[in-house]
Amino acid sequence: MEIKFIKTDIVYRNTAKLMDIKMYNLLSVIIPVYNTATYIKECLESIINQTYSNIEIICVDDCSPDNSAEIIKEYAAKDNRIKYIRHTENKFQGGARNTGIQAANGKYITFVDSDDYLLDMDCYKNAVDNLEKYDADISIFSFAEDYGNKKTNHSLSKSVKGLCRLNSTNFTKVLCVPWNKIFKLDDIKKHNLTFPEKLKFEDEAFWYKYVAAVEPKAYVENKYYYAYRIRSGSTMDTRDKYIYHYLDITLDIISYLQSTGKENYYGSALLNLLYSPAVSDEIYNLSEEDRKTAADKFYKCINFAGQNIKDINERVGARVYAYFIENKFIREKYIEEIKKLSKIKYKILKPNLFFYKLKREINRIILQIKNR
Repeated sequence: MEIKFIKTDIVYRNTAKLMDIKMYNLLSVIIPVYNTATYIKECLESIINQTYSNIEIICVDDCSPDNSAEIIKEYAAKDNRIKYIRHTENKFQGGARNTGIQAANGKYITFVDSDDYLLDMDCYKNAVDNLEKYDADISIFSFAEDYGNKKTNHSLSKSVKGLCRLNSTNFTKVLCVPWNKIFKLDDIKKHNLTFPEKLKFEDEAFWYKYVAAVEPKAYVENKYYYAYRIRSGSTMDTRDKYIYHYLDITLDIISYLQSTGKENYYGSALLNLLYSPAVSDEIYNLSEEDRKTAADKFYKCINFAGQNIKDINERVGARVYAYFIENKFIREKYIEEIKKLSKIKYKILKPNLFFYKLKREINRIILQIKNR
């Protein structure tokens, strides 16, 4: 990886109210950049104009093919808080964030996607004030979804607000994304927390690992400080294309839990991550080889998170068994019948004549999963 820093003696003078930066701890803002030249100016402007001015802005260019780099360098020539790093190979958003973490020098760290922006100039000031006032490990705020022609506020769960401790029982009440949170950098480095590289849905892995490692004291504030842009071509817009990344994300979490001796921390709740790939219609588009690869990963995840068939049916769905049926005709008939049971959310399998015919096959699958 080639690292290039753009250095300048010119300091950007914020036209907003300036603080005495000596009184405040440094905040590292990590921006992964890929093909977002259309939006990067608005993103940078919203950060450099924050009233909390003691920040470093680390832009990590993940081999972007557009002119994002030129725009960032233009801003860096005006503001020496901006640093530019370019990857020599594409590592996806997770890899870019990891590079930013390695280069960060702040006491605190946060993340901003390069097509998003901050809605409030006091966002970082208020969030850091909450961290220090309440001696919290993490500060969390709300956001709005920007659809271009309208914005929709996204309220945080009422069950997790103010000062609270996050753990395995309530962490899912907080959206897993890193961009509406400010972390202590020491916590991330101390526990060797990283985002999976070259995978989508990396946020889930980082959040699961962070909560298990830190069990943070959080200050949750339901103020709309961040704008999350919904646009064509984004990860969420193309999620079906990468749906099976959830299997590797789950395996990444499992690997981390095993390395830290917390294998039982989430229990069968970890199976919730497998719901999307288990019920995805992309199964029809998989080659025989890819389907077997997916089945093998399901084996590993299910065996780790629990062999209780009820948990698998409730959290993943009965259609997951289709991955383990080798006969194509039986597999497709099984999926067809499972779809008819969608109204009961797969929680209770009421067998019909076809299921009786399949009983021997299903028992074989279950036994195979248990003994794998």
